[in-house]
Amino acid sequence: MKRGKLAVAGLLLPVVALAVVVPSAMADDLYASPKPADVRSQTVQWVAKQKVADKAVLKQIGALWVLNKQTPLPARALFGKVVATFRLADSDTRRFVDRCTLVAPSSLPPDAAILSRKGAAKFYTANMHLFYARYLAQRGLYDEALALFEKLDPKTVVDPATCLFYKAVCEHELLRKTEGLATIGKLLKNTEDVPVSYSTVATLMQYDLQGARPKSLDEVARKMKDSHRRLDLGRGGRKVQKVQKEIVATLDEIIKRLEDQSGGGGGGGGSGPPKGKKSSSPAKDSYVGGQRSPGNVDKKHLANKAGWSALPPKAQARAKNILNRKFPAHYRRAVEAYNKKLAEHQARRRR
Repeated sequence: MKRGKLAVAGLLLPVVALAVVVPSAMADDLYASPKPADVRSQTVQWVAKQKVADKAVLKQIGALWVLNKQTPLPARALFGKVVATFRLADSDTRRFVDRCTLVAPSSLPPDAAILSRKGAAKFYTANMHLFYARYLAQRGLYDEALALFEKLDPKTVVDPATCLFYKAVCEHELLRKTEGLATIGKLLKNTEDVPVSYSTVATLMQYDLQGARPKSLDEVARKMKDSHRRLDLGRGGRKVQKVQKEIVATLDEIIKRLEDQSGGGGGGGGSGPPKGKKSSSPAKDSYVGGQRSPGNVDKKHLANKAGWSALPPKAQARAKNILNRKFPAHYRRAVEAYNKKLAEHQARRRR
């Protein structure tokens, strides 16, 4: 490890010649933020390579990195200083960061070509990838954010906790149960100095994912929420259509199951079990157990791209009748809101 000195705005700072500083004693499965002094050294070294000549900018950067040894900065604050320094020292980065911090951003995220420019230091690239991935996650662009997080090693960034937390948020929102639980486990068990806000939300997400079951009303409600999100972002492509088909298929299956349990058949009356026989224990409102036999889902429903709202009137009435009798109120409201959102989206497309 080579060390030297570098002057920035009157500050004589040590420089560590590493792309990213990682504590040497850290185990392979442990994530920890570098020490503040080391982060400052890395940042100042990067600034020196940019050959910044503006004395006012150098003064701002120097003031930014006056650290109080008595009060160590948390990783999130250090990460903020790193990005702020990148912004001050490089005009392209400044324009990119400013576009990512607009109060009223455009529907399309900023062009991120800056993240793949040739010759950029790994220290810069890794932390700017985290900045952009976090921005996308905060915008609700979970697919795009997760694509970045999956390529990002938390050990290469100043703030590993933020990296793991927002990756877990994306996986949770996209119903990636296995991946989400693995990421949350790394955050809660293998990461040092996790902010209380992160650990609290992560614990709730962990509990939520652990209880998630396939072919359940809870899964339907989640997929409806995801479809809402995509439509609100103006994205009605294949992914939305796939989610909509899954919603229709699961609802059809749940309705068919409830009809079979109540002995109502296809008439929608729900008159109860045959005389002299007791009804078997109904599945819980939030889950449909067992395997589906062939033909339980009406294929014409699956083929209908407009979604459940385009079912024939009699089929809609039958479904609503079962919803009113069997499903909790918040699921009924979710279905109604989902159908309304689909109708609005279809109306816009016809204009």
